[in-house]
Amino acid sequence: MSLTLFFSQSTGGYAHLGKHLLKRVRVPDKLRQFLLPKTPWLLHRLFRIRLLDSKQTDSLLGPHRLAVHPANVVRLPEVVDLALPEKVYYTPKPAVTLPVSVWRYDAHDFKCKQLPYGSILIQQQALCLDINTDDFYRNFLPPATRNTRHTTTLIAPWSHYLDGAMWGGYYDFVLLVAGKLCRVKESLPESVFSEALVSYPLFETAYEREYLALLGIDGDRIVDSRKTRVTFDKCILANVGHWFYPNSADIAALRKNVLARIPPATGPRTRVYISRSGRRRILNEPEVIALLRQYDFEIIDDKPRPVAEQIAIYQRAEFIVGPHGASFTNILWCQPGTHLFELFSPTYFPDFFRYLAELLGLRYSAYFHGPAGTGGWAEGLEDDMYVSVGELERCLEKLLLAK
Repeated sequence: MSLTLFFSQSTGGYAHLGKHLLKRVRVPDKLRQFLLPKTPWLLHRLFRIRLLDSKQTDSLLGPHRLAVHPANVVRLPEVVDLALPEKVYYTPKPAVTLPVSVWRYDAHDFKCKQLPYGSILIQQQALCLDINTDDFYRNFLPPATRNTRHTTTLIAPWSHYLDGAMWGGYYDFVLLVAGKLCRVKESLPESVFSEALVSYPLFETAYEREYLALLGIDGDRIVDSRKTRVTFDKCILANVGHWFYPNSADIAALRKNVLARIPPATGPRTRVYISRSGRRRILNEPEVIALLRQYDFEIIDDKPRPVAEQIAIYQRAEFIVGPHGASFTNILWCQPGTHLFELFSPTYFPDFFRYLAELLGLRYSAYFHGPAGTGGWAEGLEDDMYVSVGELERCLEKLLLAK
């Protein structure tokens, strides 16, 4: 799947929506192909709703802006194999973020409302505040029966269906939801933030509850938008910006607001290996672990841990190695100079932790066995990986024994 298509917020999103709408109606294939390009018209005819893209959303909300953080450019250096410098994993490039904002919109005559999956409608226009609006149709299929609750101020930080595959993981929550909430918190008077209701399709995880508590959001102010229809006098809105490259303002706000509530980690610096038990596992992990133990690595098993414990592991670490996975979101809490050594499958090696490492002043290395494959961004998403112990040892010798 091309990233251009994946991140489409207009034509691509409408086409995706149209496929799902048309699947629910038995129509001949030729008629289906005829109707698909007309999805925007069908959407308006069926629901009287217009899907806005991100630029249209920004234009609509422009007069209501409370804060804006400009785009950043982070220059990412070349990353080569530590033992075979001719093997290039990433070429140098600029990572360009998007500007992010916070808006306050006053509801008038009930022309502004929140739908089950967190989407905000303003005068029958659906805002695009997150990556896209591809799953917008799920707000109506099937219709949701919800309780009603009123609040003076609503904060609506997320508007995607949580499918547990594309959306709904630790990375998504921390960087796209908690990061946005930190930006909102810093844009509002404390008296307003401390009384506002926060409503979105909840991830329903322990880490979500812990992060919200760290941000000072009490449990009685957290509402699942799938179960409760919130009416409000005004809503506080914010956009995500970029999925791979979060705006540096959100990263700074996360570190400021979370670390202020967590005691600093104590004890000696450590070398840690972060294991994975789900998708993207290392096929020969016992051999890899046996090698790492020779270099005094602590093995961190893949099991649920309190947020404070996760933060402490990464704060103490001076060297982190492991297969690419959501746990590396926690490099947010690392001390400058910490080294992240990320292991990949040759069919899937996105660079968002490379970006975070550069932004945070960390050192970064990468590895996959063999030449790069031909799999696209999504095709290799769940692929397990093989690590050559000999190749890994040569990399570690260059990194650790040369000190």
